Amino acid sequence: MKLLKDAFPRAPSFRRARRIEKNLSGSKLSFMVPPSADPFPSAQKWEAEPEEFDIFEANNFCPISYRSSDNLDDKIKFPDITYLRVFSSCWGFKGMPIIGGYGGDIRLIAAVTSIEDLPVNESLFDTRVLAKEVYRSYELEDLHDFHSGLKDDPFDLTQYRWPNYLGPINCQWVKQADKSWLYFESQPLRNKPDKISWHTALADRLFLSFSFTITRAPSHTANAYRASQRTSWENYISFAQRIVNSLDLRLTSDLSERLFQVQKQPGAKDKQILSFTSKQVKDAKYVMRMWSDSGYTAPGKGVDEDHRASIGEVSSFIDKRIQHRPLHNSYPLGDKIEVVSRIPTEHLSQPLIYQG
Repeated sequence: MKLLKDAFPRAPSFRRARRIEKNLSGSKLSFMVPPSADPFPSAQKWEAEPEEFDIFEANNFCPISYRSSDNLDDKIKFPDITYLRVFSSCWGFKGMPIIGGYGGDIRLIAAVTSIEDLPVNESLFDTRVLAKEVYRSYELEDLHDFHSGLKDDPFDLTQYRWPNYLGPINCQWVKQADKSWLYFESQPLRNKPDKISWHTALADRLFLSFSFTITRAPSHTANAYRASQRTSWENYISFAQRIVNSLDLRLTSDLSERLFQVQKQPGAKDKQILSFTSKQVKDAKYVMRMWSDSGYTAPGKGVDEDHRASIGEVSSFIDKRIQHRPLHNSYPLGDKIEVVSRIPTEHLSQPLIYQG
């Protein structure tokens, strides 16, 4: 039984993998992936991106957006950070039963991000600056991704914002294809997919990201805590890591020289890492536990009983989840970096956690 458990969910085969090549204004990016295998084919066209991109043409980029605190259904564009998708794909995993079983999927988005408001005296080739700007983009897209909190009082009209993610988790710098990549993970708290991502500088104002979203497919549950308990993510992570291990990134001679010049400056190679606050951890434990009965019925309990996990169970899971787990070729951990939020003050004022 353990062999079956370790084998599933089963990752797509790499036997048909081929090398994808992208020309990014002269810089060459390549990597190996199997053909797309979306378990739920839809209007999404995977691998539809062209082979060549002008990454220095601002009109090719789209602004990122973040959730409005006044209306969580609204998205607000943030024009100073823009992105250009250069590759996308999706692969389904096989679950149990072996024939026809759905075991979740992985989606990969490779994108170039442009930091339009970067000070003229800063460069993303400075690893300290790259870490800061990656975090600011992450804050807008994921840490400011909220949902409406549960309410016990029907007369309470306050709109509570509960976070969908805890992160960055397990942040570290990794040497891959002779480049330094910033890696970290995101833990979903309600029903969102897991996320892992790698980031490296392409130019003074541009960085490249490989971002994977992991949807697990456990039985009879629709929340992040039960999914984490019932389905290991090791096979998903191994599949993503295999793609990253095949990465090859070759900057143009001018950009390579610029990288060399910037990293000669004192501290420009420092491998500072990103982290989370104690309040984020406290909020994550509360939110994850509150949703731990969503789509789940505890064995032996009646309909009117509490089907949520205990406070101790969720707390223990989060405490273990935030521990550092070094990857192959990772650098020693550097100092934790402190950054200033990009979110406008008026969008940070709404209540976050409902305490009942």
